[in-house]
Amino acid sequence: MSRASIKLLSKEIKNSGSFLLFLLLSFLLFPSFCLSQDIYSLITSKVPQGGFVGVYFADADNGSTLVHYNEHNLFIPASLTKLFSTLVAWEVLGPEFRYTTTVYVPRGNISPRIRGDIVIKGNGDPSMSVEILSENFKKFIIEGVKEIEGDIVIDNSFFSNERWGIGWEWDYKNPSIDALVLKENPNTFNPYDINAVALNFGFNVRKILNDYGIKVYGTVKIGKLRNDYREFIVIKSAPLKNLISVANKYSSNSYAEQILRTVGLRVYGLGSIYNSLKVMNDFYKKLFGEYYPFKLNDASGLSTYNLATPYMVAQTLVYAYKNHGGLNGFISTLARSGTEGTMQGRLGDITLYAKTGTLQKVSNIAGIMITKTGRKVAFAIMVNNFVIPTYVVMQYQDEIIRFVWNNY
Repeated sequence: MSRASIKLLSKEIKNSGSFLLFLLLSFLLFPSFCLSQDIYSLITSKVPQGGFVGVYFADADNGSTLVHYNEHNLFIPASLTKLFSTLVAWEVLGPEFRYTTTVYVPRGNISPRIRGDIVIKGNGDPSMSVEILSENFKKFIIEGVKEIEGDIVIDNSFFSNERWGIGWEWDYKNPSIDALVLKENPNTFNPYDINAVALNFGFNVRKILNDYGIKVYGTVKIGKLRNDYREFIVIKSAPLKNLISVANKYSSNSYAEQILRTVGLRVYGLGSIYNSLKVMNDFYKKLFGEYYPFKLNDASGLSTYNLATPYMVAQTLVYAYKNHGGLNGFISTLARSGTEGTMQGRLGDITLYAKTGTLQKVSNIAGIMITKTGRKVAFAIMVNNFVIPTYVVMQYQDEIIRFVWNNY
């Protein structure tokens, strides 16, 4: 309908005094206005007991705000933090980046005996496993190695010795961050042994070699690569986009933390807490402004010191959607509703890519959905400080999402 037609109709309605007809016409011409009012009633009438709620929905293509409620208030994001950390990694490292784990041996002949140590150096591959090591270590057999006179040296110097994040609760399952880890490692929180994970990596290497019939005379220790050593085995990981998918679809704390440390390593030469957080926080200050309120203290969302707004979360997704491949790029690393990861069995009748965030008294969800009419909508619903069961809060969130899906 043209603007002239609308103007003419409005004039006729006014002249006839048909106010009810005018309201009906307004509903037909401006459905988003009515959507906002109706959903506001839904949000406020069903706020979880004792809880704080923040909601923001925006059209991902044209950027228009659809729903806003406490959208600039600060909430604990929990695992929504992974959206921030993994997007920075996508920007800095690139989706095709691959981790490298390298085994070094002394220069010269190594068959049948390596006269010295073997050194293993890595830059934080979160996907390394005993199976991958075993397959690649067959090269020792092929090269005729039967004995290793020296030690198995683990060089984890690419990362600082800060193994745990700022603000992590002692009774949560927390990943120990290191330049050399095995994904089978159980999550630990043992501040008295900062090299436990790296040494465990070395013990597994020794076991693999022993299983292949190779005798190791030395011990497992932490050390550094020397100049008189050469590359022997180079192990490449899957592309970063695959690893980010694990972090986001299955909410892997270990993958998220390892990946952000690698960002700090790339930008500043050392994977430390300070370097990694500086890259991440600087990126979002540039995106949202120097004085926009937020606080990011880790990569995984385990920290209860993290603070973010629903607006920031949703607009981060809009940025990723517009700048990194639409639904087929970064957004595809989020869990597909009903079928994948943390969205298994949830909202399966809606096309939705989402990340959840859950801690004690915290339940959040954010993502991009395709509505019933084919529109793409970015959203964030954050609920903190509630006393009712989490599943009830999730039902509340799903009702809001489903309403927008049906009506926009």
